[in-house]
Amino acid sequence: MIEIQELTFKYNGAKKNALEKISLEIEKGGFVGIIGESGAGKTTLCNCINGLIPHHYTGDFYGSVKVDGTDTFEINAGKLALKVGSVFQDIESQITGYFVEDEILFGLENFGIPADEIESRITGSLETLGISELRHKEISSLSGGQKQKVLIAAILALEPDILVLDEPTGELDPASSVQIFEMLKKLNEEKGITIVVAEQKIMLLCEFVKKLIVLEHGTCVHYGEIRSTLTHQREMEEAGINCPRVLTLTGKMVDQGLAPAGMKAEDRICLNAQEAAEFVKKVLQSSANTAMSLSGSTGQSTQNGEAQSDSDVVLEFSHVGFSYNETANVRDLNVKVHKGDFISIIGSNGAGKSTFSKLTNGLLKPSTGDVLVLGQNTKKQKVSALAKNIGFLFQNPDRQICCGTVHEEIAFSLRNNGIPEAEIKERVSKTLSEFGFDGDTEPFNMSRGQRQRLCLACLIALNPEILILDEPTTGLDYRECMEVMSKIRALNESGTTVIMVCHDMEVVLDFAKTIIVMNRGEILGQGATREVLSNRDLLQRARLLPPQIAQVAMLLGPAFDGIFTDDEMITKIKEINGQSKEM
Repeated sequence: MIEIQELTFKYNGAKKNALEKISLEIEKGGFVGIIGESGAGKTTLCNCINGLIPHHYTGDFYGSVKVDGTDTFEINAGKLALKVGSVFQDIESQITGYFVEDEILFGLENFGIPADEIESRITGSLETLGISELRHKEISSLSGGQKQKVLIAAILALEPDILVLDEPTGELDPASSVQIFEMLKKLNEEKGITIVVAEQKIMLLCEFVKKLIVLEHGTCVHYGEIRSTLTHQREMEEAGINCPRVLTLTGKMVDQGLAPAGMKAEDRICLNAQEAAEFVKKVLQSSANTAMSLSGSTGQSTQNGEAQSDSDVVLEFSHVGFSYNETANVRDLNVKVHKGDFISIIGSNGAGKSTFSKLTNGLLKPSTGDVLVLGQNTKKQKVSALAKNIGFLFQNPDRQICCGTVHEEIAFSLRNNGIPEAEIKERVSKTLSEFGFDGDTEPFNMSRGQRQRLCLACLIALNPEILILDEPTTGLDYRECMEVMSKIRALNESGTTVIMVCHDMEVVLDFAKTIIVMNRGEILGQGATREVLSNRDLLQRARLLPPQIAQVAMLLGPAFDGIFTDDEMITKIKEINGQSKEM
């Protein structure tokens, strides 16, 4: 269905090739994932398949891309769009209609679909995605996951043979992300649509795709069946790809002699928590009394956070409510944040997390109740006054960048907060050095991950007392994610209070000290990180999944309660094996 030969492409004005001698074939009915760190060429490869390159983005193009036997150079971009449907990374940029029905209708009319086919196509695409009830809804009232489904429905109504998606779950919560991939799997299996999806969430790719393309610096370093490709874990990690934690677990088990001797590399490849739990059970079956050991609850217990006095409260929500409209609001929020806290706010799309964060710095004023920042009521303070103590990182970095160079951007944030010019010069120089930026670089010539780092750098230069982060890792590859989060942790350890909205449960586990769980505008629970992430009922009510190793532990039974990391899991396996041998 897709044949790529010696594909090399360099954008106009770029210094190096975005893609370098890519050759691969994707068969009809394939389900292929593309992964690689930021700048590896994922989006460029997608745009070569859907014809945006060379028909929209121009540059030096060598080699060939054929779709169903036709060279993309030789086919009109409109005709190719009927064969290859595309869903882009930025959901909002692709929406054209006011109502759901309008969005689907736009493509059908634009491509001249006969009038007598339109109704059946609208109805059929909505039914396929299970969103018929949304047909007459305003798109602005929908959650991120619902919007993504509407966009896919609009593409499916055109009846394409191929569906190309670029980071389709980037802004979605874990449950919505899984729903999107389950829907893609259904389209692939039941309708035979060839699926090509670029994605940073490798756990989703491992769970659903049949083959995986691994890109590094514009070259294809691996392409093959998912289990076979994952045997190259070390090379993938060197390419900046964070392999699933169950894969790290089974790899360590093999390295430490806990797995049966002579095991093949493919035999220890687990694609999800269920397979990893089965792998661990097989390892433990060699011990005679393993079953007895597994039945007892000997796992680590979670610890509650230490009680704190109210003398160091830097942020307080007291019976806070806020309403945008009748479908989106938060109710009766009661929270106390202490100096030096690192709190993560988790919940599904539409739970009220971003609303919570905007209430903290006065971007939104509560309809009921009060928000106190360092003892000051936000109702009585200007946003500019609150900004002197609170740094705010938006989910989309492009909403915060307003200057022509990196140097000017950092200086602007300092100057805007009244920092003397002599000190501005010193802080800018220090920030540029710390983050490794070229001060003359134009921000919008940087990757999204670099722009996210720039916005964070501007905030760190201000040295705020409180730092609010709305999905700081969205769109970042593993290396960028760890770099950003390490900077945030260092700031927290120096005394800055951090409040982070986050969908990535692995990041939450690794960095947050406490968690607030939200759902439908309410706080369902709050407490120490491990305590909350061990509460299956609470997570289920909030439509959240625990970290991957914690999922494995839950599947293994009470003996593994409280285990969250691969090292903790291995320690427990050794302990159980030792107990069994003694018995």
